[in-house]
Amino acid sequence: MLAESTRCIIVGLMDNVLKPLLLGRGSAVPVVVVFLGVIGGFVAMGIIGLFIGAIVLSVGYKLFLAWIEGGITQSRE
Repeated sequence: MLAESTRCIIVGLMDNVLKPLLLGRGSAVPVVVVFLGVIGGFVAMGIIGLFIGAIVLSVGYKLFLAWIEGGITQSRE
């Protein structure tokens, strides 16, 4: 019983420390974009779409912003 409660405390502390560190490294994508990606991915592809949809829509959002700001240029040969 004592070992189980000790494990719960350790895991809880690790969760409180690691989650902000790992989530803080993400890109600045609005929560609405991620939420729409999660919902759309789930509807289109099921459980695996929860992850893939959010990633695809986040990357698309960042590419769109870079294109609007002129960060992506076309090269003509």
